[in-house]
Amino acid sequence: MRSEESVEIDRPPEEVFYYVANPENLPEWTNMVLEVRKDAEGQPQEGDRFSVVAKFLGRRFETPFEVSAHEPPREHADRSTGGPFEQEFIYTFEQTGDGKTRLTQVVETEPGGFFRLVGPLLERAGSRQLKADLQSLKDLMEAHAEN
Repeated sequence: MRSEESVEIDRPPEEVFYYVANPENLPEWTNMVLEVRKDAEGQPQEGDRFSVVAKFLGRRFETPFEVSAHEPPREHADRSTGGPFEQEFIYTFEQTGDGKTRLTQVVETEPGGFFRLVGPLLERAGSRQLKADLQSLKDLMEAHAEN
């Protein structure tokens, strides 16, 4: 399954990139992420590992991830290395003509077990959640800039 959504954020690409690429910020803008544990300190780099505790469709699960791409300020990607299903989150950052950032998030998943049984429901719920999370990110980053 593949979902793709974009949002325009009134912040420069570098600022959006470094905020989004830091997995410790996920609980602030991603509704289903409850907790993140990083294996390494500092700014993420390709190959870094972290774990996410999330709740989705009423189930709580932990998934280990690895940073699979980190090219500031253009692209960042995280790929699961275990958990209930394979997933990859790919973020691309483009500067618009007016200095804003167009952030595109692509989520590719291969559900297994319980999640395979609810595939169509998973796809619809995931797409709605992706759109809501990007709107939360936009609101958070733009409100933070005003303070």
